[in-house]
Amino acid sequence: MATTQKLRPAIKFGPGYFIKEQMEYRSWTQEELAEVMGMTIKHINAILKDKQTITLDTAKVLAEVFDTSPQYWLNLDANYRLWLDSVPSEKEKQAELKANLYERMPIRDMIAKNWIPAFANVYELYDSLLDFWNTKKLDFDEWDKQITPLLARKSESFNQYKASYTYTWYHKAMIVASGYTVPKFDKKGLEELYNDLHNYTVKENGINQFLEKLNQLGVIFFVLPHLQKTYLDGAAFYYQNNPVIVYTARYKRIDNFWFTIAHEIAHILKHLDEKNTFFLDNFREEEVNDLETEANQLAAEKLKHQEIITYLKTKINYLSTTDIENCAKHLAIHPALIIGKLMFDKTLSYANQRLYNEEVLDLIDTKYLVK
Repeated sequence: MATTQKLRPAIKFGPGYFIKEQMEYRSWTQEELAEVMGMTIKHINAILKDKQTITLDTAKVLAEVFDTSPQYWLNLDANYRLWLDSVPSEKEKQAELKANLYERMPIRDMIAKNWIPAFANVYELYDSLLDFWNTKKLDFDEWDKQITPLLARKSESFNQYKASYTYTWYHKAMIVASGYTVPKFDKKGLEELYNDLHNYTVKENGINQFLEKLNQLGVIFFVLPHLQKTYLDGAAFYYQNNPVIVYTARYKRIDNFWFTIAHEIAHILKHLDEKNTFFLDNFREEEVNDLETEANQLAAEKLKHQEIITYLKTKINYLSTTDIENCAKHLAIHPALIIGKLMFDKTLSYANQRLYNEEVLDLIDTKYLVK
């Protein structure tokens, strides 16, 4: 991501400025200079306004009139023309600004999601982004410093574009979180709910019952789709004194929903602190570190992954839907979670991933969906 700022030279004066100095010294008018140089007043006026290039013949005449060398006037004019060429046009300024904005934010996706309005020109876009970021100026050098923690905590494949777009998504998640009001966070209550998570997977309307319980315990939850190139599954962070869980519905499957919830609760209970203020998770490309490994292990424990394998180990080579359903009933866990575990272990083909997996967004109350 380019961060080098182009340096612009100071304003230069053209030869017209210095000709005027000589005229003032001699108290000459334009008419008098035109007569002395044998030129029309119109031609002299164009030279004085630097609209007319100084030719070799003109430079020779100026040299005779003002007792200088022709090279002096040619150099003044050439340097002025070079400076003019270095000053960006309005079109170039707009293009540079637009490039900086598009480089750091997925503008089209933000418009498609109604995070910012459509724009007629780049300055309208810039004003919309000032509102989005709640700032008076977008400092791109400072922006690039802000994404450094994201880069430091991810694998090498997590490049600056992904980090910048993820930073944008995280900011939007913070904005959304600010609109929720929940009670004081009850950590002990969350631990108890976490231990009972599997039972909610099989309850009628269990997803919404679980989410309502989260809110009662002071945990904010909402669904916020990921932005292009971020590939996020979920996130956990604090907004003021309340933990926040965000689900992106990247895969929209029941097993993906419950694993994301279990993983993010693990981060809240075990990992969120002054050093680790947020977790932005991509389960497909996540760099495996100690904290993510522990969160995965805790999620697997709450979703009974080991019990699933133990129950089905004698039938693993010739599984039937009846076996899956019996296992689900025995362990009090949704059959989609069993399918998800077996697919992850490559015991089952991904062709089976839709078994028992309804569209999870159809099961989540619309009050949790960010519009």
